Amino acid sequence: MGGSIQLGRIWGIPVRIHITFLALVAIIGVEGYLKGGGLAEAGLSMLLIVALFACVTLHELAHSLVARSYGVRVESITLLPLGGIAAMQEMPRQPHEEAVMAIAGPMASVLIATLLGAVIHFTGYTGPVTHYGQPWLTMLMGTNVAIAIFNLIPAFPMDGGRVLRAVLAHYIGLVRATGIAVSLGQGLAVCMALAGIFLFKMNLLLVLIAVFIFFGAGQEGQQVRAQAVLDHITAGQAMVTRFETLNRDAPLTIALGYATEGYQHDFPVVAGDTIVGLVTRQDLLSALHHLGPQHTVGEVMTTQICQVPPEATLTDVYRRIAVGGCGIVLVRYGDRIVGLVSPESIRDQMVAAASGRPRAS
Repeated sequence: MGGSIQLGRIWGIPVRIHITFLALVAIIGVEGYLKGGGLAEAGLSMLLIVALFACVTLHELAHSLVARSYGVRVESITLLPLGGIAAMQEMPRQPHEEAVMAIAGPMASVLIATLLGAVIHFTGYTGPVTHYGQPWLTMLMGTNVAIAIFNLIPAFPMDGGRVLRAVLAHYIGLVRATGIAVSLGQGLAVCMALAGIFLFKMNLLLVLIAVFIFFGAGQEGQQVRAQAVLDHITAGQAMVTRFETLNRDAPLTIALGYATEGYQHDFPVVAGDTIVGLVTRQDLLSALHHLGPQHTVGEVMTTQICQVPPEATLTDVYRRIAVGGCGIVLVRYGDRIVGLVSPESIRDQMVAAASGRPRAS
């Protein structure tokens, strides 16, 4: 996520904060200072926000560790002013796995609140009173309870929406179940926005949360519909069968001229009849600028080659592109390369599927 700063790693998962989160901490500190508490109150308010988002990190970490136990790659956890986001390569594919992953976050928040409650009960210590009028530990405990309850609302993009989707998916399928959870989420967002405007006299924070929920739910719906398309189209259907290759020993100037004559962006590199690498049009441009025309295609090509059989789904292909670091994926049938799939051909298939028309290769 752009504008993020990495703080470190927890169990191998990068934890980042968005720069807007730092602005939130500063605003809270200024608010505490202006309310008459001075620097001490400002520091205490800022510490409370940091502690709260440490709890949010644990909430997202619970999601991430459960997802990873199901084989899902977790890219990072990013802290934003409105909460945290665990970026994953994909959601668990089985409904019961997604339900367990979803419920893990609120359960982590409940556990944190329980531990804080135990400390307060057995020690009697509640911490200093903040400028919000509540003791520090009591407020932190109550906020964790609120986070758990809010996330259990059965509507996307909250965790409760994922649990609802997982239950419904057993009966009506993933796409229809997602549509119901998305509609509930967007309906909730509209109600929250109206309440923020009219009932709470322009409560901008509530309206902002409503906007976040509305568009977050819509994005979830789009991703699931796209995933359904990718799952039902094979590499053999999406591959481009008419493509050009570049010789490994071809000079960059000749190769670039050849590459710019058509619409192809990614080129297999051959030595004789064997594909030995891949190169993109941008690679050729960059190499020509930095290395000079005397160099060859073989010097700038990548030898990272991803291959799939024709029956592989576009989900498998997309995973190879996103995770394997491949610009294109070659389609192999037996001992022959029969086509290639690029991000552009995947996009074309998505557009064709949305319009209901098949796309010829």
